[in-house]
Amino acid sequence: MRVSESFWNAVNEKIRRGELSETEHMPIIEAAAKIAALMDEPEWPIVRGKIDNVSPAVFLKYCDALGIVPNSELKGKRTAAPKLATVNANKRFSKAKDA
Repeated sequence: MRVSESFWNAVNEKIRRGELSETEHMPIIEAAAKIAALMDEPEWPIVRGKIDNVSPAVFLKYCDALGIVPNSELKGKRTAAPKLATVNANKRFSKAKDA
């Protein structure tokens, strides 16, 4: 299934259930739809000769704002990365032997 097709299915279902307002959420819906269409292009992830590694993250942020992110029940349950000081404290440094 194409990205844009699954996106529109999810948006239409949310609108049908009254969980999204077409007028209130239209700017986000249109922006996400544009990125979904770009990701459906046969050349993607190459866009204008460069690798597009930004669109998926932005698309997911728009979907999150609309409440249609897969596994959204996991939202907010991420664990924070350890602080750099903790990581450095656990490192074991070895000195290079003189030749």
